[in-house]
Formats: sequence, structure tokens, C-alpha cells
Amino acid sequence: MSADRHGLRDLPLAVASRLALAGALTMAGCGPTPTPTTTPAASADGFVVRWGGDVLLGDAAAPLLAENGFTWPFERIASVLEADYLVGNAEGPITSLADPYFPEQEFSYNADPAAAAALAEIGFDAMSLSNNHALDRGSNGLRDTIANLTDAGVAPFGAGSAGEATAPHLVETPYGVLAIVGLGERWSYGAEATPTEPGTVSITAQSVERAHAMAADVGARWVVAYVHWGENYSGVTDAQRTAARLFADAGYDLVIGHHPHVAQEVESIDGMPVLYSLGNLVFGTPGRFGSGEGFGLVATTRLNDGPIEIRLSCIVTDNDAVGFQPEPCTASEAEGLFARLGPEVRIEGQEAIVEDSGS
Repeated sequence: MSADRHGLRDLPLAVASRLALAGALTMAGCGPTPTPTTTPAASADGFVVRWGGDVLLGDAAAPLLAENGFTWPFERIASVLEADYLVGNAEGPITSLADPYFPEQEFSYNADPAAAAALAEIGFDAMSLSNNHALDRGSNGLRDTIANLTDAGVAPFGAGSAGEATAPHLVETPYGVLAIVGLGERWSYGAEATPTEPGTVSITAQSVERAHAMAADVGARWVVAYVHWGENYSGVTDAQRTAARLFADAGYDLVIGHHPHVAQEVESIDGMPVLYSLGNLVFGTPGRFGSGEGFGLVATTRLNDGPIEIRLSCIVTDNDAVGFQPEPCTASEAEGLFARLGPEVRIEGQEAIVEDSGS
């Protein structure tokens, strides 16, 4: 898809009218303008959105990236990422600013600006910036990230001014509008977005409800929360479950999480599926994985006139094992990971199907 996909020009008239109204409300101070995309052609099987976890094209992987190129880490999982629409989490600013903004921060990242074009080449359509590393290079680094992704044709969401950070990212599909909301926990390093200073928006009852209302105002058929939460290399926390309840109560259709770097279990709250953590997708640090933990998930959602279908694929992400090139799991590796996801998933070959995912 071209960079024009983020404009109103090619949208159906009804959707374009709703988005124009949202823009007018923004100018009046009533809310931010959601980000639209154009409509890809319908397929017989529905509209496929794939979701990966944390992405960082930098840090310890930098020498290999310089030698092999920024698309090199994705080569072994390219087929797993094929989709009508591909979403990931950009864990760290994409900027040439190299000095940490918070000198006392233990882990501080940035990716070379060339990473943005590489993400577009791989097929990413949108990247969340709502994470604990969004401000690793300060507000200027965040502004660079937004500009670099936008220039490459990848839509950033979940960070920026308060209006930009709260705005759902809208995807116009042949079956209706998909709204993606990027929120996260309140972080030790970072800043809450304000009308004048960029940052991210934390998960509260108010932010969860407001983002859903904004999506409903522009006619979204599905509202998916793509959230950064939990603890590194850990199981699901009580705070995650409390936050998941907020999304269910607000009427979201699905929650997809990232941040812990490991895959976490799947639950259903009042019929709303919660994928607590996809783990890493392509992450350029050595990692601190325990035995059997170095696996991630790629989630596939199929949107059509029926219920949302959710399938999960297993990838190996432990860089000690794959050398910064994640690869699909073997059948036994996939079976072992899926068995730990809980009773909400059913194993079918080398995929796991999330049960009762209708909306």
C-alpha cells in the first residue's frame, strides 16, 4: 500500500464524513482526530490483521543490522507476517539521537532512522508507540520517531500530544472500521501526554472509556486495545487483570498485550478475549529468558461478517538460540507453548485457536 493510505481521499463517503466530523470536533477542542487508512480489496476469507509484539531494531543487534540490513531479522518469519494489515509495537525511539534522556535509566534504546523504512518494507502498516521506552530520547526523539515512521508510510499511534496519543488508529476494512487503541501502564521513565508536550496515555477507567467512545463516534465496528503492561519476564499480574476488566466493561472486542517479552496466557472476560502478552517479535537485546521462555506469539485476526477469528502462531525469540533472527517454532515447541496459554485456546496443528472469540 502507498503512503496515501493514511489520507481521506480514497475512503468511502460515509466513513470520510465521520472522520471529517471528528476533525471538526478536534478543532473545537472536543477530541483528537483518529487516523484513517484506505480500504484494501475484499478477499473471500475476510480481512486479515496480524499483530506482533515488541520490535527493537538496535541495541546488541546493531552490528548485525549494519552488516546485513534492517530487514534481515525478519527473514525467517516473513511468511508468518503476511497479512492485509500488520501491526507491531516500536519499543524504543527511531531517531539518530543516541544519548539517553534519563541518565539513570538502566535500559535505554534507540533505533537508527533507517529502521522506519525497513519496517515499511517488511509490510508493517502501523506501529504503536505507547510503551515505556517512548521517551528514551526525550520529546525530540519521540517527534523524530513519529516523523520517520510517517515518512516511511507506517502509521504511528499511541503517543504524541494528548490528542494524538489518545486517538484510536482507524483501519477501514471491506467489512467495517477497525479501531486500534494504544494505551499502557504509567511508567517510571516517560511522561503523560499533554496538549503541548508529547508522551503516552496510561490505562485508567477514563482513558479506556474515552478512547472507546471516540471509536464509536466514528462508527467503528470493532475496537481492539493494543496495550503495553505487565512485568518483564513474568506471568500475568493482578494489575493486568484489573486493567483487562476496564476494557471489558467499556465494551472492547479484544485486548492484545505486550511488554513482558514472554508469551502469557489467554483469558476471556465476559466474552472479550484477552491475549495478555505476545512477547517479543524482533527484539535486539540479548534478553533474560528462563528455560522454555524464549518464545513469542503472532496473533492473526480475521475480520468479516461473522465473529472475529483469532489464531496464534509460535516463534522462537531467544536470541541466544536464534542469533537475532526469530524463526517459527517446531511442532513440539509450539505444542509446549500453546499448552501453557490456558483453556481458552485449542491447538490445531501448529496454530492455536482462541475459543469463544465472537463479538
